Amino acid sequence: MTDDDATIHPARLAVLRHAERWNARDREAWLELFADDVVFEDPVGKAPKHGRAAAEGSWDNSLRTGREWTLVPTRIITGGDEAVVDMRNEGVVDGVAAVVEGIEVWKVDADGKVVHVRAFFEQPTEIELDPFFQPD
Repeated sequence: MTDDDATIHPARLAVLRHAERWNARDREAWLELFADDVVFEDPVGKAPKHGRAAAEGSWDNSLRTGREWTLVPTRIITGGDEAVVDMRNEGVVDGVAAVVEGIEVWKVDADGKVVHVRAFFEQPTEIELDPFFQPD
């Protein structure tokens, strides 16, 4: 963490690093953001996914062959140990461009590790998301 990072709310910093590392395609650095017992509700309405396997699954199912996603956090509001994010997901799936707008809630622990992610979004109509990201 740099001196500048110390002045940024820990949940905001986690979201910013999430987008930065994701967009740089730095899988290992991205995975370092998450606590070992992280919980992903992505999307909310699907059974929660737990632990490092959940983080790895999120990465691997989003960025597999034929799928590219760029994350653009357009607004971040923090409170307590959480951040609420307007997230724009710009993607190309099997050659078809898509944008998925969502609201995400990120919670961090005392060390700034992400312990819970909740993603709210409507399923796109122009493409089919990987089943990992479809409601049950």
